[in-house]
Amino acid sequence: MKATGWLKGLQVTGGGSGVVSHAGVALIRALADNVGLTGGLSKALASDRVLVHDRGRVLADLACAIADGAEVIRDFRVIGDQQELFGLVASVPTAWRALAEIAGGGERRLGQITAAVNTARRRVWAGIEARHGAIPGIHIADKVLEGVTCIRLDASVVTCHSDKEGAEPNFKGFGLHPLGAWCDNTAEPLAGMLRPGSAGSNTTADHLTILDAAIAALPPKHRRRLMVTTDGAGASHGLITRLDKLAARPGHQLIYSVGWELGKREKTAITAVPPDAWQIAVDERGEVRERRAEGACAGLRCAHRGCWIEEAHVAELTPLLRGGRAGDQLAAWPASMRVFARRERPHPGAQLTLFEAADGWRYTLWVTNLPAQTRGWRGQPAYTDAAHRVHARVEDAIRTGKDCGIGKYPSTALAMNKAWQAAALTAATLLAWLKLLALDGPLARAEPKTLRYRILHAAARLTRGGRRRELKISATWPWAADITTAWERISALPQAP
Repeated sequence: MKATGWLKGLQVTGGGSGVVSHAGVALIRALADNVGLTGGLSKALASDRVLVHDRGRVLADLACAIADGAEVIRDFRVIGDQQELFGLVASVPTAWRALAEIAGGGERRLGQITAAVNTARRRVWAGIEARHGAIPGIHIADKVLEGVTCIRLDASVVTCHSDKEGAEPNFKGFGLHPLGAWCDNTAEPLAGMLRPGSAGSNTTADHLTILDAAIAALPPKHRRRLMVTTDGAGASHGLITRLDKLAARPGHQLIYSVGWELGKREKTAITAVPPDAWQIAVDERGEVRERRAEGACAGLRCAHRGCWIEEAHVAELTPLLRGGRAGDQLAAWPASMRVFARRERPHPGAQLTLFEAADGWRYTLWVTNLPAQTRGWRGQPAYTDAAHRVHARVEDAIRTGKDCGIGKYPSTALAMNKAWQAAALTAATLLAWLKLLALDGPLARAEPKTLRYRILHAAARLTRGGRRRELKISATWPWAADITTAWERISALPQAP
């Protein structure tokens, strides 16, 4: 068989009609309209001037284009070039002007956009509860923590290869240093702050601002039982003090888990931990972290103690730091704060400190206010450790967020890039809502690249008849049924007032 046999008799012409590419974008555009996001943005960006294109509509469309893969403003044409389906859409210059107007409005205008998104989020979360029975729980190893809303704070460096305002040298090179908050339950961004590249990792004021914005972004009834996590780069007196105050509010619960520095006092405490006080850690399946020893017997499921090497352990350092010979070394910190240490065998080639090289373990510390009397699996040290380690999931959220606009900033002006980030965070939010409200199975867990190929970039034929338009997805497209089902679910959502 000839490798080029598929070319035989094939001709390519430009005379087609009624064909729509990127037809799946209609799903997220309809979603934005039906949950009231577009209308809310229109009110937020209302102007006294007579405008051909409503600025809320333009911003919502820009968010849809970013969700579809747009990396620069000129990619907005993915919607504008398909007027048969989407109607009259703003041009690329108009999209530029809309962002410039938002930038000119400063933080006040960005706050109005955030308020519009948060209002729509209340309706969306009500829809998620109606469809699934509840907001998804937090997966911790092999357990699921229900009824708690988890906020994860983290910063990331965005490398810039051009002279953009605010792009400065940092610990990873040269660029900007945005800080954000994500909801672990729904995998959607809650708040974001675009900062200069030299902004400190543990800048207290920035973390407090993002924390407050993230909590305000949640529907009110989901603010009462919270879990907040951040890595050691975000640890500071100010942040932990604020978290402690929030946890002390009557009728509220807030459990935090914050990375901690391995300092001199912590090293001294670790050396004083009795060998039998180290408890074995569990992995993401809830199984103990063990590996086969060299020279182990042939039975891969044997119970011989000598055939297995424990890979990671957990121990609490609080009694040694608060009640040791040196007195209370944590007196300056909240009394409810507990300190934990995790030790694990380093991977080949890992660089250890002199302290770690002495015994061959790599150490990680974190602090939490989880009460010591907590019962059940949640209070076990192994799951306390697992609850902190799953903070790493925010790295996936950042990575996919960079695939939704926050990885590239199109302007040299910082204010314009802040406006772009507002659209990009809205795009990531729309994709999260689409998965929770309208998709099933693997698609409900898919990353943006997969969603684009299978759903958003699907082609269709647009037909007219009986005063109706019909978008026909190819019957041979493997995900045609998923697209039509998603459309039915989005169309059935209660219309926002």
